[in-house]
Amino acid sequence: MLRSISSNCRYAAGQQECVKRLLSVSRTLEQQNLAQLLDSTPTRTDDDWLKAKPYSEVPGPTTLRVLSYFLPGGKFKVHLMFLSYFSSSAGKLYNTNLIQMNRRMREMYGDIYRFPGMMGKADVIFTYNPQDFEVTYRSEGVWPIRIGLESFTYYRKVHRPDIFGGIGGLVSEQGKSWADIRNKVNPVMMKVQNVRQNLPQIDRIAKEFIDKLETLRDLQTNTLSADFHDQLKMWAFESISFVALNTRMGLLTDQPDPNAALLAQHMTDFFNESFKYDVQPSIWPYYKTPGFKKFLQTYDHITEITTNYIEAAMKRFKLEKNEENKCVLEQLLTLNKQVAVVMAMDMLMAGIDTTSSAFVTILYHLSRNPAKQAKLQEELKGILTDPSEPLTAENTKNMPYLRACIKEGLRITSITPGNFRITPRDLVLSGYRVPRGTGVLMGVLELSNSDEYFPQSEQFMPERWLKQDATTENQACPEARSRNPFVYLPFGFGPRTCIGKRIAELEMETLLARLLRRYHVTWLGEKPLQYESTIILSPHGDIRFKFEPID
Repeated sequence: MLRSISSNCRYAAGQQECVKRLLSVSRTLEQQNLAQLLDSTPTRTDDDWLKAKPYSEVPGPTTLRVLSYFLPGGKFKVHLMFLSYFSSSAGKLYNTNLIQMNRRMREMYGDIYRFPGMMGKADVIFTYNPQDFEVTYRSEGVWPIRIGLESFTYYRKVHRPDIFGGIGGLVSEQGKSWADIRNKVNPVMMKVQNVRQNLPQIDRIAKEFIDKLETLRDLQTNTLSADFHDQLKMWAFESISFVALNTRMGLLTDQPDPNAALLAQHMTDFFNESFKYDVQPSIWPYYKTPGFKKFLQTYDHITEITTNYIEAAMKRFKLEKNEENKCVLEQLLTLNKQVAVVMAMDMLMAGIDTTSSAFVTILYHLSRNPAKQAKLQEELKGILTDPSEPLTAENTKNMPYLRACIKEGLRITSITPGNFRITPRDLVLSGYRVPRGTGVLMGVLELSNSDEYFPQSEQFMPERWLKQDATTENQACPEARSRNPFVYLPFGFGPRTCIGKRIAELEMETLLARLLRRYHVTWLGEKPLQYESTIILSPHGDIRFKFEPID
């Protein structure tokens, strides 16, 4: 009996060691490159650092315990004896999305905890302390490090250098190479005049979307005969395609460009698969699985179709010879063709699901708050006396309540649960030493929904974002703005602020103005709006609205 127990224990210990070796494999190429970017100054010896608690004392699970959390609990028969030790914790995070996982981990470990790195990835510190947010951002320097989608880097710089000339793009590049691209494209992408020159076409696309909704609307019930979120994705794709490729895809008409539907499908495949290969632990950096090779083919399809559109646009530009008011793509092409291709692809990949998901969220809150919707519609009637007249640079200058509604929707549900950075130097966060090269996930979503920072945080109150006036109802909104500027950051902060921020805002403002000038919108879902969390938070499930025409 004792011999049998001893043998089983040795077997279990061997299994543990095998798993540990698998999970602690050598660093990926991206992690090795990252090490070269970290601050080379010696370890800190100042009082704050010396007084701080050691990194080893940061709360959090071991690697094996993390694995046990994702087991199916009682429904799963544990075959490996060493896992029986963790049976009490098995299943705690089974079948949870990213938001649920973050909340449960915070309940278990507190406002700062360490999530161990696996498959060569760095540890990640999750923090819900806005003072930590400020320390992290203030220490990032002019070249912030934010690991993006590693498959992006591999595809562009290793798999297809023939197309991209070694350029990874703003998502993947780090250090000086990132700064070189960002400094080139900032004047094009972040200049208000450059973006808002697209307003006439963006407005035309919004009108086409409204016209299509009208064909899908049941005149008796005022409901749609098609999935509203899917229709919104087509609107977002049509809008960002015009900005990125200077091309109309026709997705809102009866005669769409045949390649547009293919590109849209590949974009959907990209979003579905990137979570598997870039967020979840994966062995692809060490062994190219059949699934990952198929994922690379998705990248190939996106690259080929996008490049063909850019080549066609270049021919048009050559014939038109427009020296003034050049579009975004034409300005990018004057910088560098590879940069233009990379930026166009990144805009397409980042500008469909994100913008459409954010719009659903904002419309949902307005539909659940008819008084706020009515107040917005009064503002819109002053801008568009006739619903058919165009939106212009002049009449869209003063839309404070509309913009406040967008801000409030993004406060309640940001497009991601947190902002991420790699620490370039040693930091002290919440009283703990955090060494350089550690990931830091700042949980802005949770804090944006906390009464500590936003009183009555569960309520949709756009008035929070308006200037306070003693003669208006804004007085009823206590402490309208967050007491900490680092809590609300839906587009990030600092040099790595989202490059597509102004484009996304223009698109959402335009469609929101058009839609709510035309319809009163009511939520019909039986439950509150639900989300699934992959690389972004995306609405899913029963998404139904009623669209009643405004007389």
